[in-house]
Amino acid sequence: MFRRPWLVICAVLGACVMLLAAAALWTLTQALQPQPLAAPGTPIAISDLNAARRLINRDVLRKAFHGEPLTLSLTGAQARALAQDMSARVLHAPATLTLSARHADITLSLPVRQTPLRALHPLGNWLNVHARIRAAPSGPPVLTAVQVGELSVPPALALWVGQRIARAQGLQELTALALAAIETVQLSPTRVSATLRWRPELRAQASALLVPPDMLEALSRYHHQLAHLLNHPPAPESRHDQPRWDRPLHQLLPALMATAQQRSLAHAFTASAPRLEDDAARENRAVLLVLGLYVNRVSLATLVPAARNWPALPARPLTLQGREDLAQHYLTSAALATDLGGRLSDLIGMYKELLDAAPQGQGSGFSFNDLAADKAGVRLGRIAVHDPLELQSRLSQAQSDTDLLPDVRDLPEFLTAAQLQQRYGGIDTPAYRALMDNIDHRIAQTPALR
Repeated sequence: MFRRPWLVICAVLGACVMLLAAAALWTLTQALQPQPLAAPGTPIAISDLNAARRLINRDVLRKAFHGEPLTLSLTGAQARALAQDMSARVLHAPATLTLSARHADITLSLPVRQTPLRALHPLGNWLNVHARIRAAPSGPPVLTAVQVGELSVPPALALWVGQRIARAQGLQELTALALAAIETVQLSPTRVSATLRWRPELRAQASALLVPPDMLEALSRYHHQLAHLLNHPPAPESRHDQPRWDRPLHQLLPALMATAQQRSLAHAFTASAPRLEDDAARENRAVLLVLGLYVNRVSLATLVPAARNWPALPARPLTLQGREDLAQHYLTSAALATDLGGRLSDLIGMYKELLDAAPQGQGSGFSFNDLAADKAGVRLGRIAVHDPLELQSRLSQAQSDTDLLPDVRDLPEFLTAAQLQQRYGGIDTPAYRALMDNIDHRIAQTPALR
């Protein structure tokens, strides 16, 4: 008599579970599809990047950081090529962009085997995502429709999922800042343009994001040490050597990392293992940020107002293997990689070299040694965060620039777009990839980066 109610409850619960499972299975069958909707695009043409050249101009970026509006305008062909190329490089997935009056439709085809849903590939090999955005009177564009396979997804739910993904990747605050900087977006069938303004409140938020309060002490420590090292160069190895105006990186980075190692060892007896790794990573970030700003002649006070009262750093060319440009590529990529991640830093370096090779541009040409310095810097930044104690040990023992970067003097440089095409057939060709593999092999053999 008393068992029937429980049987009924169990039957109802079982039916609910089965219904939920059936609903989930139906949802997945609607979301996954056998064929991609977006076809792979051709590698980006160098000419498609000409309009973006001004974004890497130092004067333009400095003015933009101080509040002047920055406008980027692309033709429809350029916007489509850039969207396809970035999707292929960052997501390893084809994408298409279709422009219309005040709207843009983006279709992305993700191989299921490359997503967390890989076990469900028998239900469909592709996760096709279609999104429509509309240009608003002001501010960033508005997401108006999302479809995953045959399944319509409410835009609010899609935005919520996107925010969770950005948070998991550590990019939520950075993404929010970038969207807040957008003043207007204009869309037409033949052109895309956006105007951004870095308002004072956004600069303050960016400074807090890049330089959290617990990092100020470390930044001050390495800024003061760098000032001392620059003002007191090592004595010449022999009396016949002439004093050097430039400062080789191997005279500065190992010394700063030795201090970082001392700080980490001092915490070894008081901090837990995870806390020790976090503290060491913070010290490494501070070292790379101080050097990255210095080599690019950017004052630390730009991000940290308190640095206005710290000792001034004397102007000296900071070189790597005798070249200032290699030091700039190396340290800038390393600093970016500690916060943005290696794949994005690789992408920035590759696009920068393509822009240098672009016709009608003012760049020095496509240089594989610059690209090697970018890639080595990315590797340095990754290790600085993911294996901070080991990196401190390696760098504190570095004695020459080749301990930091493999010899790249034999790599082709200053190539125009036509020369790059003639020698290698462009990018993403077997000849190009073979040389990139050779560069990766050299970097992997570098003492500090193994």
